[in-house]
Amino acid sequence: KTVYEACEAAKRARVATETELAASLEAVVGLTPEPEIAASLRDVAEAKREMAEVDAGLADALRAASADLAAVDAAEASRLALITERRALETRLREIDDALGAPRTFHEEMAPGDDFGYLSKSAGVYTDLKTRTGLSGPPPSAFVVAPRNFAREFGELRRALFPEKKPAFEFPDDPDVEARRKAVAALTLSNDAIWAREDSRQQVDAPVVLRAPYYVLCALLDNLFEGRPIARFWFLETVARMPYFSYISMLHLYESFGWWRRSAEAKKIHFAEEWNEFHHLLTMESLGGDALWQDRFFAHHSAIAYYWVLVALWILSPNLAYTFSELIEAHAVDTYAQFADENREALAKLPAPEVIRNYYEGDPLFASFQTEAPRPRPKIETLLDVFEAIRDDEAAHVATMAACVDPDVAKRAQASELVTTIALALLIVPVVFVFGKDEICLLEECGRPERAELLSEFGL
Repeated sequence: KTVYEACEAAKRARVATETELAASLEAVVGLTPEPEIAASLRDVAEAKREMAEVDAGLADALRAASADLAAVDAAEASRLALITERRALETRLREIDDALGAPRTFHEEMAPGDDFGYLSKSAGVYTDLKTRTGLSGPPPSAFVVAPRNFAREFGELRRALFPEKKPAFEFPDDPDVEARRKAVAALTLSNDAIWAREDSRQQVDAPVVLRAPYYVLCALLDNLFEGRPIARFWFLETVARMPYFSYISMLHLYESFGWWRRSAEAKKIHFAEEWNEFHHLLTMESLGGDALWQDRFFAHHSAIAYYWVLVALWILSPNLAYTFSELIEAHAVDTYAQFADENREALAKLPAPEVIRNYYEGDPLFASFQTEAPRPRPKIETLLDVFEAIRDDEAAHVATMAACVDPDVAKRAQASELVTTIALALLIVPVVFVFGKDEICLLEECGRPERAELLSEFGL
């Protein structure tokens, strides 16, 4: 702001100088007898006036920028004042509870706000902004939000490539928030223990064509998020919403084409499932799971790709799509169960984020995604309660996906898989044979007959 003000003052002084110089040149023009010299001086005077106008415009722009910075400073001061006021009110409410003898909950014992100091790096939380009707407002045009998101993420990319000595945004000093952040960063998750849990339970009856990409995906997660369980959970929850979105889309498509309408009720179940996964996602964001640019880039693009893969899989066979989701959700049960058991003592000391607490305490869609007898609403006070509830949610998703599979189709899947394997073999063997002959010729031409003989031993 000081630099802008100094630049504006310099521009104003230059405008005055150029205006005065232009006036002096006009006076000299009247005293010059030579027409050519007078015309040249008049052109110089006109150029000086134009420069003065440009500098005046720059000075106005600098003044506006300085005013904008002042407005930002005022807004930040107001925000900090509101935070202070809110904490004072919460302190006063606790004093009133003490005076009335009301029992305190876990959250009232924690520091005001009982959060972890993280801001959503994606697109905010629906509970943060309400309209006069009490509902979240619609988004702006894509031509508005897309450039805005690109600008924000480009800045995050720059900071990821060229780390700054100080973060671009510093949360107000709060020792409780800092202690919670350190406690979350110290949480652990053993990949070997997850696989041991999976090996010890009953396996999902899935064909090899689904198990192969499933194992590849799990191995990828184990390596990319080693030592970063919260970031791993945020990635999983970002992607975990896509199946239900794709299933609803395909059910709508089948209805629109007049192909199938008997599964209309499944749309309601799938929406409730997506809503449940969405709150898992918001929980991981409140714990800082989306803090790194590379994690957000990988998760968002993977989610879009996963959506279209599931759409294609649904077109091929809805039962295969449901079975693959059952595989993923069963792995999520093992992952969350291991995490809760592995960090039980540490999680029990940390508060539950408000967004997930509100969901479990009063959201009407909580029981809608459970095809089995709905379980009672869990009591959420600590992060241990949260992760145990999420573990149970994932188990409910497993049961729901299993209920969506047609058992007759599942029985026929093994025979279909055998037929598919034989068909692929009949297709691949001639191709290998044809191209193998060409490979032998190339090896002989390159002077490597020993490798050609080796391939010939296998009939190629």
